[in-house]
Amino acid sequence: MKTKKNLLLAIAIFGGVLFTVEATNLIDLDGQTTTKIEKKKRKLVKWG
Repeated sequence: MKTKKNLLLAIAIFGGVLFTVEATNLIDLDGQTTTKIEKKKRKLVKWG
């Protein structure tokens, strides 16, 4: 019973580490990607 608990704990810790690594890769802490919104000028079409 103790072995099952240790195995489950080890799997949970390993899964948590993998999740954390994946999350930091998505966030991209190197600053290569930005969340800046590029604004473009819109052309207004006048009718008539």
